[in-house]
Amino acid sequence: MPTTAFGYDPSTLEFQDDIWDVYRTLRDEHPVYYDNAQPQYVLSRFDDVWRAAHDHETFSSVVEEAESLLPQMIYMDPPRHTALRALVSRAFTPRRVAEVEERVRTVARELVEDIAGRRECELQHEFAAILPSVLIAKMIGVPDEHVPKFREWTGSFIEITKSSDFAEAASNIYGLFAELLAERRAHPRDDMMTALIGAEVDGERLTDDELLGFCLLLVLAGNDTTSSLIGTGAVMLARDPEQRALLVRDPSLWPNAIEEMNRIESPTQVLPRTARKDVELHGVTIPAGSRVMLVWGAANHDDRKFSDPERLDVTRTVDRHLAFGHGVHYCLGANLARLEAKVAFEEWHARFPEYELAAEPARIVSIWARGYSRVPLRIL
Repeated sequence: MPTTAFGYDPSTLEFQDDIWDVYRTLRDEHPVYYDNAQPQYVLSRFDDVWRAAHDHETFSSVVEEAESLLPQMIYMDPPRHTALRALVSRAFTPRRVAEVEERVRTVARELVEDIAGRRECELQHEFAAILPSVLIAKMIGVPDEHVPKFREWTGSFIEITKSSDFAEAASNIYGLFAELLAERRAHPRDDMMTALIGAEVDGERLTDDELLGFCLLLVLAGNDTTSSLIGTGAVMLARDPEQRALLVRDPSLWPNAIEEMNRIESPTQVLPRTARKDVELHGVTIPAGSRVMLVWGAANHDDRKFSDPERLDVTRTVDRHLAFGHGVHYCLGANLARLEAKVAFEEWHARFPEYELAAEPARIVSIWARGYSRVPLRIL
């Protein structure tokens, strides 16, 4: 499959700068792009990605990344995925999520007060990354003294240019969770680690490897994507004072604004699948066994679905997008992420309605994520 004049390489900083142009070229000229360097096929149009994510029988989640990590739901297909997902879904129901709102708001207010009185702050690490990490740690059962270390390790999973980059961080997380799980077996508590230890799937308890895989997935999903959403959302609003003023005047728009931020700057830009059979799409045959990348970020900017897709419009009606995935792997923590982002923005803007970028924010370089490593703000 030849593709010579155009390249899709998300492992460079240049890609992060040119991302919307690259995605537009993918959608318009190479809707089924073959990447010789990897090798892999890349899907970028909204309808194609939506259908592929829904069709787990054709596009399997069992991919090569699973070989370097302990078992995780994200890299499984039904029926095993369905059974394991049921274990943790009870912790993320709308009712359970609503119950943690007071905790989220308390932490957000404490962080805002720590920043109050200063003219400048680095929002990504002083606010955006702290709030979700504290909450997910509480839900899982991670003691407070370990939260900063987990936050550091999970950050290593974002800024990667190849899958092996996270090996050391994964090892560190597995090691600490092994100690915490052993402590929970001896002294059970009301947290997710204790619940997982006692849970059964098809009459059997989870293996040690499955427990560690679950804990890793929960701490990663609970930390990184939500912190990226808060950071990128703040940058968008710093650059668009009119949209920010609209939200300050009418806070009821925050839920809609968060969907729009998620669509524009999807924290998870792409996830892999494996074709289980030959697939014919746009005149291209994807052979069975091929690696297929579903590019959520490109799909969410498809002008076949969204008008003027790069423009932030907090009043836009977003009936569906792919920032949380789709199908059987739709993000379990979507409701929690929405709540955390809503509370974070409400509390921040109640205290600091006027702010601007103090310097150009620093983008992370990642093959799968979209976010900032630094967001310097000046409070006005």
